[in-house]
Amino acid sequence: SMFEPLKETIALLKTYGDEMPPEVHLQLQKLPGRWSNNKKLCLRVAESAAPLQANEAAILRGKCQ
Repeated sequence: SMFEPLKETIALLKTYGDEMPPEVHLQLQKLPGRWSNNKKLCLRVAESAAPLQANEAAILRGKCQ
């Protein structure tokens, strides 16, 4: 559903005679699966970084007091 606006834009362009190359349509089909994998990776990185961010925040709070 997140890529529906992009699909709609491509469809609109097609009504005006601007056809996208086949590669664009192929990428659009593959994109949701790739996004899901990247999203999972981003979540893992965020979970790993959270303790480091908390530690840095504590250091900054200590310096500000």
